[in-house]
Amino acid sequence: MRPRSLVLSCFVATFACSPEEEAAPEVEVREGTELPDGVEPALLEFRDDWTIVNSGGPLVAGNSVEVVYDVDRLTQCRGEQNGQPAWSITGYHQLGGGEVDSFEAGGHSPSQGTEPPIFALEDSGDLALWFHNTSVWGCSAYDSDFGANWHFQVGASLSFKAGWITETLGTPRAGAPLVIAYDPARLPDCRATKYGHDAWNIKVHYRFDGGPAQYALVTAADGNIQVPAPAVLDVPAGAGEVELWFENQDYYGCKTWDSQFGANYHFDLE
Repeated sequence: MRPRSLVLSCFVATFACSPEEEAAPEVEVREGTELPDGVEPALLEFRDDWTIVNSGGPLVAGNSVEVVYDVDRLTQCRGEQNGQPAWSITGYHQLGGGEVDSFEAGGHSPSQGTEPPIFALEDSGDLALWFHNTSVWGCSAYDSDFGANWHFQVGASLSFKAGWITETLGTPRAGAPLVIAYDPARLPDCRATKYGHDAWNIKVHYRFDGGPAQYALVTAADGNIQVPAPAVLDVPAGAGEVELWFENQDYYGCKTWDSQFGANYHFDLE
């Protein structure tokens, strides 16, 4: 995937302005192999009040997902043998219409608890989840949104690295999270300090389909220094393109930009 360049007019406080005759730097876009540092695993909680909450990191390609299932959601099949549960709840997951895999979600554990309900997201796409409660007496019941299954959109990450390289992991998708990671070495100027602390930070500015510009920080303080801190963007459903540019500003007002000389970085959304 390659970003599409577009020469844009320069607007105050929105775009980095440069003479149009300057050539944009050559940018290499390649497929990444691992999730950016600092991205937390996703944690999907299926609660007994029929809410589903992701209280962890983003659902993006390369990340892992832990499923916490409240067994009170599915109580039809119960019973004991020798003081132990004679029933179990099995969770199933399927990404992008591919292979179906399972995990232990509650009740009797065939693995004796050695196989936690954690799985990896190998790619972007639609993640379907459903649950099946069974017992040794042949009882069977499902938690599957009445057969439609529970669906989550798995997004991607874009890592802007030194050397004008951008690595993609997964495919950026509408309605799914998008992780933006940025190497501060791309913007080495405007690095003031104050009282021995870094007094600067880097933002990613972004917008979808030419809409309002928004921003998020891609660095954060770690003690007295600024370090990379990936931002997670919520991509609207139905969006077709994301446009990105970066700004480094320090305490004293110095600013520098990474924006392909005002053209910005453009990525199509699936």
